[in-house]
Amino acid sequence: MFNATRIISAFVMIGAIIIIALINQFFINFILFAVLLYIAFNEAKKLFALEQVSIIPLALAFILGSLSHKPLAFGILALLSVLGYLVYKKTSLKPALIYLYPSLPILALWQVYLEQGMFALFWLIIIVAACDSGAYFIGKLMGKTPFSPTSPNKTLEGLIGGLICASVIGTLVGVFVYSFWLSLLCSFFVAIFAVIGDLLESYFKREAGVKDSGKLIPGHGGVLDRIDAVIIAAFVMVALL
Repeated sequence: MFNATRIISAFVMIGAIIIIALINQFFINFILFAVLLYIAFNEAKKLFALEQVSIIPLALAFILGSLSHKPLAFGILALLSVLGYLVYKKTSLKPALIYLYPSLPILALWQVYLEQGMFALFWLIIIVAACDSGAYFIGKLMGKTPFSPTSPNKTLEGLIGGLICASVIGTLVGVFVYSFWLSLLCSFFVAIFAVIGDLLESYFKREAGVKDSGKLIPGHGGVLDRIDAVIIAAFVMVALL
């Protein structure tokens, strides 16, 4: 059976995204991304059992990266600085994991907006939503073949359906700004990396022994449960656009 709460929450989030896209004010988006980064960082702290890790290096990377339009580069510098400190102290490198995930992927998503504008960000979300929805509905209706032991509820039929939906819908949207072939290429690979992002989050949750990264979004869990695919797929747009 379909999860009604999940579907309702999805429509509410889609509506909120459309409103934000129509307003499209840098300061508002800056605040929203800052809040997103903060919540995701704190969810990751609980997921990785690293409650004492400081967000200050990441906050500096976000602010300086926003001013220079190079948030991903500053995020990498923050990660290397944290690694350098941990090596200097001759302690575990595990705290750096949070600066690698989800911090760098979220900064990559922010860079998509800073470099390509709201359309590219909105397009990315549409592709990932099409992939997720296609995989969910087709998997529920036709899925029989298990896809991955990391996420046993997903099926190969659902995966194929999701990739097809994402490629078709993504291309139809992308051609409003980009060429047909670039739109198709970007849509397909965004969908592929969205699947990787979803599996990565599933892997971390299984290792932590939890069902969801949080409880903020009804039917979806935490913020990381909802944006896991989007933030990893953002690297494709950083690379291709």
